[in-house]
Amino acid sequence: MKFKFKFKFNDFLLHLATLTVILISIGLWVTVMTSDQRFSRISNESSSQSSASLSTHYRNVQSFYAPGQTYVFQNGVRYQVHDAKRNLPLKFVQYLENVKMGTIEKMSTTASDYERLLADQNYIMFAYPDQINFTVLLGKKQANSSLQFNRVFVPVKSKTRYLYFGNDKGSRVYRVKIKSGSFRQLAKYVKSAQDRQEVSFLHLKKLYVPFYAKEIKAKEYSYLISYQSSSYYASRLLGSSYRKSVAKNGRTVYTAGYSKRLQIPKEGKSNDHQYLYQNYLTSQERTVTQEMLESAAYVKQLGLAEQDLRFFESSGKTVSYINYIEGYPIFANDALAQTQVTMRTESVSVAFSSINLQIPIPYDGHVKTLPKTATLLKELNSIGIKESEIEKITIGYHIQADKKRSDLITLVPTYFIKVGGSWNSLAGWKKIKAENTDLLMEGPSSSSSSYSSSSSSSNESSSEANSSASSSVSQAGSQAPASSQESYSSSRSQPAAESSSSSISSSSSSAVSASSASSKEGEK
Repeated sequence: MKFKFKFKFNDFLLHLATLTVILISIGLWVTVMTSDQRFSRISNESSSQSSASLSTHYRNVQSFYAPGQTYVFQNGVRYQVHDAKRNLPLKFVQYLENVKMGTIEKMSTTASDYERLLADQNYIMFAYPDQINFTVLLGKKQANSSLQFNRVFVPVKSKTRYLYFGNDKGSRVYRVKIKSGSFRQLAKYVKSAQDRQEVSFLHLKKLYVPFYAKEIKAKEYSYLISYQSSSYYASRLLGSSYRKSVAKNGRTVYTAGYSKRLQIPKEGKSNDHQYLYQNYLTSQERTVTQEMLESAAYVKQLGLAEQDLRFFESSGKTVSYINYIEGYPIFANDALAQTQVTMRTESVSVAFSSINLQIPIPYDGHVKTLPKTATLLKELNSIGIKESEIEKITIGYHIQADKKRSDLITLVPTYFIKVGGSWNSLAGWKKIKAENTDLLMEGPSSSSSSYSSSSSSSNESSSEANSSASSSVSQAGSQAPASSQESYSSSRSQPAAESSSSSISSSSSSAVSASSASSKEGEK
């Protein structure tokens, strides 16, 4: 018997090529898995992809003006909420872009009407840390668009066709008709948010701030950090042709022509990573709207890596922006926002921190317990800060450096308080008081800032600090008016029924105890 073998050269080549591809794949897989750069490459790729995706929806000027906090009623109780999966303030801005709105109408100006709106369970509330105006938020001018507000009330039910806007300063209320579009899906997102704190409101001099009747357990987060090089910011702000020199204070300065300069932080252990960019130019006096829009443009030009940098406050000629993580702001050195833009007729100064929160470390379950607001007020009073002197209170993150690794930090939640035009943590104010007992009586200066004095904002006058000593706590469990749309339709309408959540106390002590008291009408 004879066997015949047919040798096919094409089949041989096909098998050889397949074997070669398999061997190469195995070799590449071993190389990637044993490389120390594997994880950093994956992180950088995912970071760049998310940044690119985010820039499409977020990095327009209006999106720098996303709100700071979100509030919703559930079973008659008000909660401050945060959604780890969805950025609710950013979602609000995105939904607002797709809604066609009518004209801006002036509504009630009485304290009782304003507090009734705060307690209305038919609305979700988005709160800003400071006042903005309609032009900044909507991106266009119209009648009354220069009016300011710091709260937006979004209807829970889609059949309610009005957005309400409130300004804590003066208890002003405005409304805009929703001609087309809906916030129904946004309302579902807010109501389903799992991270929530029960809260009411404390009325300070010009602002209602969250009042926590119970201790708060806030999460701590850890991040690997990095810093962009000085040449990165120099090329973005000064162009390719810049010169290097050393200023009298010992800091390195980059200049471009006679009008632009960038002050670089000192090297070594004393490096605070704080930059100061100055553009000397002559311009006419800017309106508030121009200051806000131009300042956001300057912040965008910096190219900071943080993806959730938002407007924080405006004081004098300075507009500040701060980075938010998990719903709370991060203070660069317990006294400063991440970026401060000061706009004068002869120059623009941009002071900023270059810290970049690069990679989040998996959450280890560690939390910090913060005292209830009443306890905080007592602690402040014990070191000489009266409630009537407090301008703002917020929970924020203190940056705590790791003892072993210079590229690792922990974000520790704590209270931050603004007094006399300056921010500091509770521990910071205690330290200042201990070091100089006269400082608080004279009013804190901006010397806590490591920036040049050209970037610091002017302090508010001490006479203004004493002009309003009364405060109030608006209760979370109050009942809302039966028909909210009709309740605010009159510019001088009286409340149909007094809400137990609205109380104006004649002293700071009664403000704190008002969490269980009946409402009182006072401040007009």
